Amino acid sequence: MTVQSKQQEKLAEHYPDKNTSKIQNAINVLSEMETKLGDLSSQVADMKRKLLAFAETESEKAKAEVIEQANKEAQDALDHVRQSAQKEADGIVAKGIAETNELRVKISSKVSDAVDIIVNAVETV
Repeated sequence: MTVQSKQQEKLAEHYPDKNTSKIQNAINVLSEMETKLGDLSSQVADMKRKLLAFAETESEKAKAEVIEQANKEAQDALDHVRQSAQKEADGIVAKGIAETNELRVKISSKVSDAVDIIVNAVETV
């Protein structure tokens, strides 16, 4: 015998009148509600697990996007610094070449004066 039929027998013994069927119906409804509440509880637990898994997946995606964006920004900043350093280095090299050319011109113009000084020095000896 099931629990429900035992309960029905006890009710029939205690309440032999027309209320027995009402009480049995109430018990049946309550039993059904208990089953549905159990189902709902398991559905809620399942939804909670799914929501946690979804939240974790989305947070990992967001983390990956943030890291990717930070890496891109860092690479852009590094490229900018490299370009700036290259421009500065090119300027320094150009200045060095210009100063070297000026020095060569000065040396060239002073060679004849230096030769004259050396010749005078040798003649006076």
